[in-house]
Amino acid sequence: MSASTVRARTTSVDQTRDLAAALAELARPGDLLVLVGDLGAGKTAFCQGFGRGLGVDEQITSPTFAIVQSYTGRLDLHHLDVYRLGQLNEALDLGLNELLDEGGVTIIEWGDMIVPVLPPDFLEVHLDLDPDADAASDEALNVRSVGLVPVGARWSARVRAVRTALAAWAVDEPGSDPTC
Repeated sequence: MSASTVRARTTSVDQTRDLAAALAELARPGDLLVLVGDLGAGKTAFCQGFGRGLGVDEQITSPTFAIVQSYTGRLDLHHLDVYRLGQLNEALDLGLNELLDEGGVTIIEWGDMIVPVLPPDFLEVHLDLDPDADAASDEALNVRSVGLVPVGARWSARVRAVRTALAAWAVDEPGSDPTC
């Protein structure tokens, strides 16, 4: 991950949702977020919190079989899960360009699988079980490492704001400059 990567850590599903809700405050029309992580890493919980931050009142569930679900809030939220797609060209058939042009925010679970067909500006959100968590603890199952990597100018211009919004969950990296 690059020097502009923002690192955070959550210790519960609710904290993962709260982190995402705080990030949603920075959302702008046309934003794209690409979620990366194994099964059970917290991608859907992240989407739920992000939706809450956008004022979405509906229950947000994983669109694994529907592939695309849309919700209304301060900004519309388009939630995609591309795990079941077999080929890149299937991603083009989802109408992704049209969703991005509508002015809402689009979040793609398993989005790393379709990066070649994505626009050049997005925020890549890595959700992982935290390898530093005490594995002997039951709470370790809920500890997540979150890395936010801006790709392109759109999110890169907001790195400082992202760091500020997520300060409650920040993880300091040795030699990092938190003002970047």
